[in-house]
Amino acid sequence: MVGRIDLLVIVLVFMIGSNHCFLFSKEKVNCQISQWSEWSEVYGFGARSKERVILRYPDNGGQPCPTDTVITEYTSRKPTIQSTANTVITSFLQTNPTSSQGTVKAKVPGVFRDLLIILDSSGSIGSGSFEIVKEQLGELLGLLCPSTDPFISNKRTVYNRAALIQYSNNVVEEFDFNGNHNLAELKAAIQSVPYQGGNTCTGDAFYKAIQMFTSSKGMREGTKHEVLILTDGQSNCGRTLSSVLPMLHAKAKVFGLMIGGHSNNGKDELTSYVSQPKPDHLFAVDNFQVLKDLLKVIKDQIDKTNPCAPFELSKK
Repeated sequence: MVGRIDLLVIVLVFMIGSNHCFLFSKEKVNCQISQWSEWSEVYGFGARSKERVILRYPDNGGQPCPTDTVITEYTSRKPTIQSTANTVITSFLQTNPTSSQGTVKAKVPGVFRDLLIILDSSGSIGSGSFEIVKEQLGELLGLLCPSTDPFISNKRTVYNRAALIQYSNNVVEEFDFNGNHNLAELKAAIQSVPYQGGNTCTGDAFYKAIQMFTSSKGMREGTKHEVLILTDGQSNCGRTLSSVLPMLHAKAKVFGLMIGGHSNNGKDELTSYVSQPKPDHLFAVDNFQVLKDLLKVIKDQIDKTNPCAPFELSKK
């Protein structure tokens, strides 16, 4: 009669043999990567990109994966203001785009968001342009869904929430996610933000942004956590961007509304601020007047063809 221990030994030997001595040697597994995608449409500062994705990571000393999974190049073309407006609507405002027949393509229930605004108030902006940015920012936030009042908050209903920090030499927390209870209050709070002037310490602003996504600042669980940065140039002081950007991207989805002209190095830096895929998160305009024009086009497109996504309005 075979004892229990003897039986276990027999089973173990059988398993080892059937798996080609798996316990003592493993075959190398090489990295497997997809083919390159087609070039994207032109976006942001006139860039286009293509990418490939890692399908399987290497194991047991197999061939490593390449580090270049995205290729970006700048072209002489820029997206039209209508194209930029459409991207803002479908990627940031996240309304339901319509088909060519005028019907809504899909009805995906909306999810409320906790949105942190990072506002550049450095010297290159200028006090007059800073006022334009604040006014247009308020108009943009008023176009979020649900369409009645996207920031209403009372004992029975809480929709979206917004917080705001501004930065130049210093980073100032103007209000957290608990600060305002409707769109009118939010717009008034934005208009009251004073202009600072000075340098552009963007890394310090990102470090502060990471600290804002906590329950003590009014951040909620189960909502989308997002950042919208509005800036006109590269960082020139404060923390290094590489020390803070990975942590910020882990905390929230980052959108960027970039204003003005930039060198290729500047474009690369500003593009690095936003989340992947870059074409869905990077919006660029040439100057502050074009920013006003962009908001007009966005309003017109929303009114004509882009109804809000449905929301569970009792959801908090």
